[in-house]
Amino acid sequence: MSIRRLISEIFACRGAVARLASLSAACALAPQFLAACGTVPETGRSQMMLLSLSEERQLGEAAYTETLAQAKTISSGPDYARVQRVGQRIADASVRRYPQAVEGFQWQFALIDTPEVNAWMLPGGKSAVNTGLLTVATSDDELAVVMGHEAAHAIARHGGERVSRAMAVEIAAGIVSETGQVSPELIDGVLAGYGAVGETAFSRSEETEADEIGLLIAADAGYDPRAAVGFWRKMSSQGGEKPPEFLSTHPNDDKRAARLEALMPKALAIYEEAKRAGR
Repeated sequence: MSIRRLISEIFACRGAVARLASLSAACALAPQFLAACGTVPETGRSQMMLLSLSEERQLGEAAYTETLAQAKTISSGPDYARVQRVGQRIADASVRRYPQAVEGFQWQFALIDTPEVNAWMLPGGKSAVNTGLLTVATSDDELAVVMGHEAAHAIARHGGERVSRAMAVEIAAGIVSETGQVSPELIDGVLAGYGAVGETAFSRSEETEADEIGLLIAADAGYDPRAAVGFWRKMSSQGGEKPPEFLSTHPNDDKRAARLEALMPKALAIYEEAKRAGR
């Protein structure tokens, strides 16, 4: 099933539940469908989550399959081996730190041949790194910081949270028609949250949260967390036009580096413990 069809069916189902909720016979059932609250590991932030884990991972799997089908992937060579090596250590550290959050993850790490400096991970541990990123993240420590950050998005269920916000709008505004059709614009917005079209559009607060969780994952995996500050300063010096921070979904690179420096004592303690454990 295509991801567009899957999104349409999930949203149409929620729309039907919303309409049923107006009937007295269904009122008692409505809360379990229309309201849910989760907690982000590590930060403890409360989040609205209307998407089940099963639905979220179905979306992640569909987006991953469709995205890789349209990409030129690399499946051998030193860069591929590097991504697999770092990725597996990030996966192992994620399991150690957040076992419940990653239960059932089927970790995969693809290498995509494109100059775009980017990496991403979808629900269920489906990840990709662009070759362009490897030209900036030249050390394994730097690559681990990025891959840890992307793993953090999946662990914190940021994609599911984005879809849940769209669902809340759909339920409130009745975007799903009586025939069960969902607007193409709404589907495109959800796809963006899963990296299937355009850039992954997480909010600045979610990016900052992923920076924190990802830094600790990288440290637990035995990678020097101090590389994070240098990496983001390196990204800041890449040049090119960037939108002002208030227009961007990503934190300002310099501010991001400053926040990471503030987290460094905790991350370094985890890193030292990882080294003593032989990681």
